[in-house]
Amino acid sequence: MGGSGSGYGYRSISPEAERELDQQRAKENERLNTEVNQYLGELLAVLNSRDPKLVNDRLDALVDSLGDSVEIDKMLLGGSVAKHTAVDGLSDVDAVVVLDREDLKDKSPDEVRDEFYSELDKKLDRSDVKAVQVGDMAVTIEYRDGMEIQLIPAIQMGNKIKIGLGDHSDWVEVNPKKFQSALTNANKKMNNSLVPAIKLLKSINADMPQQKQLKSYHIEALAVDASKSYSGPTTTKEVLIHLVGHASNRVLRPIKDISGQSKNADEYLGAANDQSRRIMAQGLAGIKRRLEAASTLSQWKAMFSD
Repeated sequence: MGGSGSGYGYRSISPEAERELDQQRAKENERLNTEVNQYLGELLAVLNSRDPKLVNDRLDALVDSLGDSVEIDKMLLGGSVAKHTAVDGLSDVDAVVVLDREDLKDKSPDEVRDEFYSELDKKLDRSDVKAVQVGDMAVTIEYRDGMEIQLIPAIQMGNKIKIGLGDHSDWVEVNPKKFQSALTNANKKMNNSLVPAIKLLKSINADMPQQKQLKSYHIEALAVDASKSYSGPTTTKEVLIHLVGHASNRVLRPIKDISGQSKNADEYLGAANDQSRRIMAQGLAGIKRRLEAASTLSQWKAMFSD
């Protein structure tokens, strides 16, 4: 008796149906990209909520309080204000304060920092200041509205600006303008999406376990490096994924500090392929996997939830 088969054999999809499925997938992917980039834009508006005018007004007030002995050159900002990458509540506002006093020329970085703190503590208008604290490298002013401004004292020797690194060593020459220029150029190359991606990665990074958290300046150095090898779409979503993926590999090797603030931007980590670097790489690789696997807007939002 002849048989006609079980009826459960494989049925191929017609070319027309295959094209229709591809079109549906493309539309769905486009819709997701639009929703995600819109959400990231809204999130960035929150992360950018720090008032730059208030920051600059407070820096100007600091100069007025201290008199002619100090100068805050807005192009010499060593932290996130000049580089426009500060994330409110996650990254301090760092400013290099150049002290122009002959009596400080022969003092150590620790002595200059303590002298700066003492003078600031005496002369600062306390009406909106909650506290002034001195750390290993900088003096931090905490305002009553929650803003923190971290001031790194520096001295000028000839045409060179020098700071201490907080490790009780001697003065180190810095060139923050050089890094600022590199970051600006990299951001332009990526259609002004690199700085937003940096802010978003800093936000994710702040919620990582302590041993997997990158330093803020290290993230920025990795971002400049990541821009050199990228030629893909320049939406915030795609640039963020590229940045995280690049960083997960690049973090395994020391990366040069362009500004001269230290030999490498990641001196807080060990040598190449050290365990501390592998831990960082694993954390970043995990972030990349989650970003790439996120197929709904809610999954993307979960990456940035408190």
